[in-house]
Amino acid sequence: MSAIRYSPLIVLTVLAASAVVLGSGCAETSIDLGEYVDANAPPPSFTDLDAGADGDASTTSPQAPQNLCIATECPEGFATCAAENGPAYKCGTDLLHDPKNCGACGHECLVYEPLHMSSRCIEGVCELECMNSSSITEDRRNCNGVVDDGCEVDVLSDRRNCGACGKACPADQPCLNGKCGCPAGKILCGDKCIDPKTNDENCGACGNACEQPADSCEQMPAHVYYGCMGGTCGHLKCGGTSADCNNDVATDLCASDGCEVEDIRTDPNNCGGCGIKCKDGEECIDEGFGVECAVRCSRFGKVYCPDIPALDQCVDFLTDPDNCGGCGRVCPKAGANEIRACKKGLCANECVTGFADCNADTSDGCETNLMAHPANCGACGNRCDIGAGQPCVEGECLMTTCKDQETH
Repeated sequence: MSAIRYSPLIVLTVLAASAVVLGSGCAETSIDLGEYVDANAPPPSFTDLDAGADGDASTTSPQAPQNLCIATECPEGFATCAAENGPAYKCGTDLLHDPKNCGACGHECLVYEPLHMSSRCIEGVCELECMNSSSITEDRRNCNGVVDDGCEVDVLSDRRNCGACGKACPADQPCLNGKCGCPAGKILCGDKCIDPKTNDENCGACGNACEQPADSCEQMPAHVYYGCMGGTCGHLKCGGTSADCNNDVATDLCASDGCEVEDIRTDPNNCGGCGIKCKDGEECIDEGFGVECAVRCSRFGKVYCPDIPALDQCVDFLTDPDNCGGCGRVCPKAGANEIRACKKGLCANECVTGFADCNADTSDGCETNLMAHPANCGACGNRCDIGAGQPCVEGECLMTTCKDQETH
């Protein structure tokens, strides 16, 4: 119910009536009631607080709904273009965003691999952009602003544009991985940054390779050699990732068993260092946090599948379509407009957004385009007025304001 505000005229009328009552009991008392109220004045008025500032309640009333009629002409930005696969639906092509029909039917946004450039459809125009491989070995940029030579610069290795266009390195420094020169403590030898304190081929300086001393053992123990430490040669070292955990190399080299631990990255009794022993059920592994004793894959909430031909053998049985419910349990291939899916350990292929399996036939996948199919517009079975020529545009049967209403 709307709040009601009383007019000041009513207040005066009520006060006048009160004065009459008071006057009958105390005749000598005089009370000033203010402005005299004319008996012939119009009746009191009421103001609706929900009305507009000018008192017109119509300013806040909902507008009458417009009458809509079936539309048969394509709206701006949509057209009927030939489709590569399947029928060409009326008004079924979005000319503003379709890379195959950008701005006009058949105008395709292309990829220019030799120039390291691609293009995508933005508001009906093919916009060029730099294209990089999926790896992180390059970062192409168009530093000169010229389209003819494309994205001509790799800022990860270009000394004149190192890390960003126009950022040049000093003449004596290369550009390595987008940074000028080598990290602190390393020097450039050839095209690589090396540590001169430990590098056996460049010990203390580039090209200074360490050699075996003449008085070494007739047959050196396993994995032991003389190499570079502290920038000088002639120091006993363990090769690769081996280790001398019983410390007999330094005391009696030629009679020792050498660096007897072949690989401290995998040895469960010397995991990452001598004497670090893994518990039962643990392995000596590196899952991106350094070499450590751990149950493989458990920190990620996954299960280890040793026999699957994949680089990452930690799998999720609940969601991995190649290991759905168990190692090597592969979900069927996806059909047209489908995505292979594993849900809670069960294979259940899903339709790509905007498509559906309206004929309930799994052999042809998700065959129906809900965004443009006039007999299944937005949902299976939702039929537009095909006889009148009503198209399905972005999942809705196209409507327009009725012409007779526009003339009023």
